[in-house]
Amino acid sequence: MFSARLLVERGSGRLHSQDWGEYGFVSAPSPGDRIAAKYDGITHYLTVISVHHKPVALGGNANEADEADPSAEVVAKWTGSE
Repeated sequence: MFSARLLVERGSGRLHSQDWGEYGFVSAPSPGDRIAAKYDGITHYLTVISVHHKPVALGGNANEADEADPSAEVVAKWTGSE
């Protein structure tokens, strides 16, 4: 399972992304993938724009100030809901 924070773009590009929280995916989505995500009890349909990976250095490259766990953000454009 791939876990990532879901950031949703709604309306014009001038608006800030909505942070919908952490979601589990079967695998890392790719740009252009269509996803259906429940939010506030409603199924919403989105198109993935990008995935922002935040890797963590291992071994000799590791720094104590670095985050302990890798993370990712999925940025998606809202296209509709049920």
